[in-house]
Amino acid sequence: MLIRPTHLTRVGALLVLLFVAGLYFFNTHGWSRPTFDHFNYKIGSASYTAELVPFWKDLAASLEAARPQCPPINVTKGEMSNHDKNWEPLVEKTRPQRITLSEDDEAELEKKHRLMRLAAKRLGPALPIGHGTGIVTTGGLKLFPILLVSLRMLRRTGCTLPVQVFLGDKKEYDEVAQVCETILPTMNARCEVISDVYSQAEGVPPPEHFQFKVLAILFSAFEHVLFLDADAFPAHDPTPLMTSPPYTTHGLVTWPGFYANAASAHFYHIASIPEAPVNRGTESGILLLNKEHHRESLLMMVYYNYYGPKYYYPLQAQGGPGQGDKETFPAGALAANAPGPFYQVRTPPYVIGKHVDGNYRFAGAAQADPLQDYQYSPPPPTHLHKEYSWNNDDKIGAQDAEKAKPRAFFVHTVSQGTKLDPAKLLREGGLAFEADRGDWHRIWGDEEWAVEKFGFDVEKRMWECVQEEACRTDEKLCSDVKSFREKVFGK
Repeated sequence: MLIRPTHLTRVGALLVLLFVAGLYFFNTHGWSRPTFDHFNYKIGSASYTAELVPFWKDLAASLEAARPQCPPINVTKGEMSNHDKNWEPLVEKTRPQRITLSEDDEAELEKKHRLMRLAAKRLGPALPIGHGTGIVTTGGLKLFPILLVSLRMLRRTGCTLPVQVFLGDKKEYDEVAQVCETILPTMNARCEVISDVYSQAEGVPPPEHFQFKVLAILFSAFEHVLFLDADAFPAHDPTPLMTSPPYTTHGLVTWPGFYANAASAHFYHIASIPEAPVNRGTESGILLLNKEHHRESLLMMVYYNYYGPKYYYPLQAQGGPGQGDKETFPAGALAANAPGPFYQVRTPPYVIGKHVDGNYRFAGAAQADPLQDYQYSPPPPTHLHKEYSWNNDDKIGAQDAEKAKPRAFFVHTVSQGTKLDPAKLLREGGLAFEADRGDWHRIWGDEEWAVEKFGFDVEKRMWECVQEEACRTDEKLCSDVKSFREKVFGK
């Protein structure tokens, strides 16, 4: 059959039209994939801030409208018992009862929580979520030396994702302006000031401590966020985490802490969430969040932190170890009834440290690769007895499964005495202080352990980054760190 040229032209035009229409439909209705462009410093954040300010004013008004009109929650005095705070996977536990709420106070908290939940439904679709993929952190004058080591470790992985470093106010910015304007741009990072947006709303109290984290995420210019505390960093390139499960299936990925989740049963009632069995708690220094997928969740996270110190921190931790924002992120997703709603890495944190003079010196925690954790399934128990012991046949195949455990991916120097401040590591009180007495040693365990967990000697790389930062700031410190490195790791 003969086909006229004019017919071919029409068919070709129709195919092109259908192809373009298909692209438009996918881009506007399909799941948006993360993008990894460098941040556009020429455009800056002015246009995004202009979009954020009216939204924040509306959100702040809703937060204030949902302010609980009851006394702050008090936790029973004294340290939480080991039974209540320790995570024991094969022991069924009831939730601790370390707070007392009157019926009227609990009803008031429930009423205001419901009011905020309705506000989150209304405001969620209007939330400015930014675009692309990036890393968000918070800093300040005291944290900047530690943050700069963390950024150098990040870039050593080959990761090129842009980084936003949030400071509390203009005063904090002025204290580190020289670093913000000259050093950070060389690492595809830049400083932002929370008060530039936050202070635009009337009647809001100044944020404190843990509250900065959720505000940094809310005000960040990225749709897909990897949040890292200033003292946390990846040992491997985190970019693939944003395009694979569990992030693409859940939109919120959290990592476990060392202790149990000690939330009060009162919290679940107030939030209208079914009470969960006691599980391992959350460590909030590292998290992945898809703001598009978790619009309402993020707004509930803001609410829990806005009223955290007086109400939700004690409700969610009851004075247990690390009380603060750590449980507000999964709780926000649960309260918003988000699909998923989140994935908590199942592999417990690896302890980092070293035995010194017969005592174990804790130096931080390593968190597992979520991609490998998502794929890894340990052999299920088949004969679990009342005394929680295993039969020999339960252990068949367990050795192979143990070898398949996920590699360590992140490092978090979680306590004050373990942070990687170049000016303090080799000085009195620092982890490597023995070096001043001539007792030169590693601080994160031996090389064999590091290679087994991370796949390479992560501590050796860490000291290289510490030296880079030390040599940028102080000649004597540079010499000391260099001598330490050469003695312990070789030239």
